[in-house]
Amino acid sequence: DLVRSRGLGDVYKRQKEESIPLETTLEDAAELTTQKMIISDVFRSTKGEIPLINKNRFLVQYKTTVTAGLDVQKAVIKETDDKIQISIPHCTVNEDSIKIKSSDLKIYDTNFAIMSIDKEAVMELVAEAEKKAKEKAGSDEYGFLENADKNAKKVIKGMFENVAGERKVVVEFK
Repeated sequence: DLVRSRGLGDVYKRQKEESIPLETTLEDAAELTTQKMIISDVFRSTKGEIPLINKNRFLVQYKTTVTAGLDVQKAVIKETDDKIQISIPHCTVNEDSIKIKSSDLKIYDTNFAIMSIDKEAVMELVAEAEKKAKEKAGSDEYGFLENADKNAKKVIKGMFENVAGERKVVVEFK
């Protein structure tokens, strides 16, 4: 009996995996990631007094990986006898890549002693940390989006040079 039920479980799993719609895979492939940045930062929380701490001055440290890229479906390709011209959108921060778990946070009081706080307060801090990470990635401070654009041009140009033959490949932004 045990063997039979395990076998049925395996069959069920396979059927479930095989029924994933193909469109999902195609949509995921439309986003071309060209830059990745690991952000590790500390900020003073603006959430005010958090219940169970009764302190409104504390620091939050977080770490996350952020990616940037472009939607290749928005690229426009013009071909002539001597040139392939590709217009692409500028890269943007992939907001879905900014995922901070509560375990990625460390909360310190003003004496740098690690504190523990309740789950609801942690969720507020996770949201605040994700917002800070998005702002950092989108700012000009690190050249994150600028580098993503440079890499996008390189990657797209390389993809088309393989099939261009004698034609010149030009990649520009819309």
